[in-house]
Amino acid sequence: MERIGIFGGSFNPIHRGHIEMANIAVKKLNLDKLYLVPVGTPTHRCNKNFVCGKVRLKMVELSCLDNKKLIPCDIEVVNKDKSYTYDTLLKIKEKHPSATLYEIIGEDSAEYLHKWKNYNEMFKIAKFVYFKRDGYRSNNQIMSIEAPLFNLSSTIIREKIKKKEPLENFLIKDVEEYIKINKLYEEGAKL
Repeated sequence: MERIGIFGGSFNPIHRGHIEMANIAVKKLNLDKLYLVPVGTPTHRCNKNFVCGKVRLKMVELSCLDNKKLIPCDIEVVNKDKSYTYDTLLKIKEKHPSATLYEIIGEDSAEYLHKWKNYNEMFKIAKFVYFKRDGYRSNNQIMSIEAPLFNLSSTIIREKIKKKEPLENFLIKDVEEYIKINKLYEEGAKL
């Protein structure tokens, strides 16, 4: 039976911590593939620093070039409505009806999982797994993955871009180049 992971996020931008977490999930859960799903229209955040879905999807594609098990997924980006994990899980399950699905989340998301759309129904579609995250203590009775705590966030990276600080330790080289060429996240840039 195929084992498929789903790892969603704003990926604004996607960084080395995201990719490392994806690789750890593939290994620890013995996944055949892991879909990286940039959120389309987020239900919980949207501001001037949030670049469009197609641009974030392109950065995900660039980040997945070196690992055939990491698959960029446009399900939420092409959807014009607000993005809900429940709907994404339904679409992936429809595409892979006999697969075991694993929804990968951060511990920050696990803390408020009970507030998500169709919370109880999601557990019938997929197994939920969370990565521990510094500063959070989840009480949810779902599986966790032990991994290094990554002290890295997209917010930190966007600030470094505005300050024109080096990024090589934070971003995959192709993503860094894409951001520079397109002047993403720079002060006054059109996002």
